[in-house]
Amino acid sequence: MTAAGRGRPVSDLMTDDFDTAYTEPDGSGTPPGPPGPDRTGRLLVLLDAAGIPRAMTGPGGRGPVVVVPARLDIARLLSSVGFLEALDGMAGLVAVRAGAVVGVVPVDALREEAVRFLETAGTQLGMDSDPLGLPTDFPDPVRITCTVCGEDNEFEYYVRAQAYTCRHGPHRLVPPSRRGGA
Repeated sequence: MTAAGRGRPVSDLMTDDFDTAYTEPDGSGTPPGPPGPDRTGRLLVLLDAAGIPRAMTGPGGRGPVVVVPARLDIARLLSSVGFLEALDGMAGLVAVRAGAVVGVVPVDALREEAVRFLETAGTQLGMDSDPLGLPTDFPDPVRITCTVCGEDNEFEYYVRAQAYTCRHGPHRLVPPSRRGGA
């Protein structure tokens, strides 16, 4: 293992110091449960009648639940922008194996692991790699000639159905038609 997190499963960070409680949905789509913070510091996983985690409470109160396989590579989580954004307001992760809750990863442990991962990723991977160590292929920019002014416009990506303003004047970019004419 060359970088923090890489090649390590979520189960390396999980703890079995948590409780579960079965709840019945109240029709609002949110299971009932302790509305305030858990003063014991233990995480509480709220399960529906089928045993599926629906919410989690902890010292900060109730938050969203993110359920992941216990064998999932931590680096996959830590390189996901959506996951990193979800850390705010989250009490932790719920780790499952064969559909059953086997542990939780407190949000503080996730944040510490993210810091370790990011500290080592930048120095070991360089500018041409993503956080998983895979080479980053930077495509050439898309160049489109405006038929109004004849100037080239460069884009990192171009969506034909979207309207663009020409970068060389205050007019709409009119690309050449597919048939080769203006």
